[in-house]
Amino acid sequence: MWDDIRAAFSFLTILPLGGAEGRKPGWSFTWYPLVGVVIGAALALIAEFSPFNAGVTAFLVLLTWVVLTGGLHLDGFADACDGLLAAVEPARRLEIMKDPRTGSWAVVGLVLLLLGKWTALAALPPHLLVLPPVVGRWAMVSAAYAYPYARQTGLGGYFRDGLGRGQVIAAAAIASVAVVLTARDALPVLIVISVAGLTVFLAGRWAARRLGGGITGDVYGALCELTEWLCLLGLSAWASG
Repeated sequence: MWDDIRAAFSFLTILPLGGAEGRKPGWSFTWYPLVGVVIGAALALIAEFSPFNAGVTAFLVLLTWVVLTGGLHLDGFADACDGLLAAVEPARRLEIMKDPRTGSWAVVGLVLLLLGKWTALAALPPHLLVLPPVVGRWAMVSAAYAYPYARQTGLGGYFRDGLGRGQVIAAAAIASVAVVLTARDALPVLIVISVAGLTVFLAGRWAARRLGGGITGDVYGALCELTEWLCLLGLSAWASG
């Protein structure tokens, strides 16, 4: 178990815990929501104890969020924007997403995403900041299990090795406990669970159609980022109501 936890944290964050040896990497998916709990707790602490105004505090929270994850999912989001929004055939979209060069859709998508997160962060009570990172990583687990991998080889395919129903159920249980204990109200629970489920179902299906029937590791990251952003929007609307 400890090896799987280390593998999850080492892949999804910059924390130097080291990887697991001799285990199928898909087993680490169980602990992805736990990684979200740790990230969210760090964000909540910064927001709670920041001496700055709401705008500056939101920026510091967002900066910490990006640094802790090493920009991993932002990179996937950018590549997904370039590939999925291109008016070309599915095979060409996959090639575009592998291209290390950044296109215009990636730049526009990242700017809008980060501005959207920063704006929503300023409106949230600190304790609610735990929720988006948790359900964002649960969305990755669900998408990796629900959709076939679009390439013959790749990092996303490698990490799916060993991912099964047991890991998905365990990840859902961890995410559910974290969300219920953190939210303090039924409506935020409903918001984040609904957003995560709909994002994986609607955006995941759309991406799979655009890529010829499957998704890639970049799309996992994009779904995580999109889920986090939409959760922030939904929670900020609730908090401001």
